[in-house]
Amino acid sequence: MISFLLLMLVPAENFVLRSVSITIIAVLSICYYLHNRYSRKLSIQSDLLVSISTLVQFLIPVFYLSYYYELNPDLDIQSYRYGYAITSFAVLLGQISFFCGYESVKKSIVFPRIIITESSVSNFFIVLFPLLILIWIGRFVLLSTGTYYFINRTDYQFSSPYYSVVAQLDGYGLIIVGGLFLIAFTEKNRRNFFFNFTIAFTVFLLEILWYGFAGLREPLAKTIIAPIFAYIFIKREIPKKTLAVIVLVGLPLFAILGEYRYTASTFGVSEISPLKTIPVLIEANKRLDSQDVIANLADRFYDGKSLGYLLTHYPHDYDYEFGATYINIPFILIPRFIYTDKPIFTMGLGKWYDLMEYSSMPTTFWGESFINFSWVGIIIIPYIAGLLLKGYDFLFIKRSSKTYWAYLYVFGAVNVMRLPVEPAVIWISFFLKVIVLAFIFTWIHSAFTKVVISR
Repeated sequence: MISFLLLMLVPAENFVLRSVSITIIAVLSICYYLHNRYSRKLSIQSDLLVSISTLVQFLIPVFYLSYYYELNPDLDIQSYRYGYAITSFAVLLGQISFFCGYESVKKSIVFPRIIITESSVSNFFIVLFPLLILIWIGRFVLLSTGTYYFINRTDYQFSSPYYSVVAQLDGYGLIIVGGLFLIAFTEKNRRNFFFNFTIAFTVFLLEILWYGFAGLREPLAKTIIAPIFAYIFIKREIPKKTLAVIVLVGLPLFAILGEYRYTASTFGVSEISPLKTIPVLIEANKRLDSQDVIANLADRFYDGKSLGYLLTHYPHDYDYEFGATYINIPFILIPRFIYTDKPIFTMGLGKWYDLMEYSSMPTTFWGESFINFSWVGIIIIPYIAGLLLKGYDFLFIKRSSKTYWAYLYVFGAVNVMRLPVEPAVIWISFFLKVIVLAFIFTWIHSAFTKVVISR
């Protein structure tokens, strides 16, 4: 109610006071829920992950950006700053509804302490060997077709029905990373821990190098988060020192990578090449010196500007969709290489507002709810999402004693943090894939165990 009154009574021109005050209320409300939910028993679960993502991508950057654009109004070409306040209010409303949905069934259910029974790294690789082969075959295809850097679009990306499969396989390396760190952190024997951790860290570095040459910040962030989640999953505590180092080192690195990726495209780089990477990094660093690094990072993290633009402009420019964006959900069951005309699931803001050339601004989950059913959608759709995520968590909690369900949950947890900027069809598609993979790998593990025992 206080947020609503501030939204109504504070003039839009005084956007700093309006934005910061409402954002503070939204942040405190979400943190209050998380404190009550997890202060006694820390657990990596979907309501926590969605909340952290919402804080980072829709709320916290407002504290810097509102003051920055007050001092530099000419740099805010699309006047996003006037949407900060209504965005924070919409997110607060949506998060409250999401929490109500999540807590409405089997309240406060949390993961029990996980015990990884599969402590053999060799057995782990044998079971996941088919996946590992498919991942690196897919990556070879990305290299050979010139789509490794994802900047210069190629015919393969537009014409091949297999590109979607290959691109998704590329991200499944997180299953290997998360699983290996779960095994390492479970191990009590110091000698075995050192061996297991060395294997896990080696695979982790390979993933970092693979994404590092491409300058892909989001996959890099997911790869870095995976071992942290594995640690919390097993130890039930936050590695505070490790997180502090990651933040101090990672933020400047991400700023450089942001320029590096686009600089690489101007150099015509499409393959892994250390000799080409060095001049690209030098040029990227030169470009970075002429920019406000903090503002660029805050703006990059802040996906709320897409939502704000929809909230302030969409009702005046378009009719509401009334559920039209959700009609693609049934198509998730059909592989794209079978149904080549399968609809594209990603839904950028450019479908309605082409704000800038080559823009990939997401409509966001909250924005999709709004353009379908206005403010009613901001309340109802997140409530349904809360129910869905509680069911997803409950399914994995009930099977948490099965090793490969634990591996897949850590993989899923890393990706759940990205869901607030994705449309609903991506949510459901992702959950189904994770669940199916958990069943498949559990079956392979069971069959492999039976063969070993029979011998």
